[in-house]
Amino acid sequence: METIVAAYNAKDADALAALYHEDARYWSALGDWQEGLPAIRKHIEELHRTLPDEKMEILSLIGGDGVAVAEFRSTGRSPAGVEYSIEFTEVIELRDGKISQVKVYLDPDEVRAVMG
Repeated sequence: METIVAAYNAKDADALAALYHEDARYWSALGDWQEGLPAIRKHIEELHRTLPDEKMEILSLIGGDGVAVAEFRSTGRSPAGVEYSIEFTEVIELRDGKISQVKVYLDPDEVRAVMG
């Protein structure tokens, strides 16, 4: 999990994408699925472009047998320059040592407030 956070915080889309299976799926509480590595990579790059100073930290982590559940805090500045802090949870499924699926649970209203 620390590898994911380090790659995200470094804005290293190559390193982050390398952690996913080609057929991985990514879902956010905003209701959208990203299916396949190209779509997930595009989503990662859009997040980095939109929130260039965002930093994630792990608040808690449990896992076992191909699944991890992590609570995170993300902080940074919104596109409008307003400081924010959002807590969210991710359920991450692994297959053969790579991410096969991520589901992100957060308050959509908090995200909309940050994104404007």
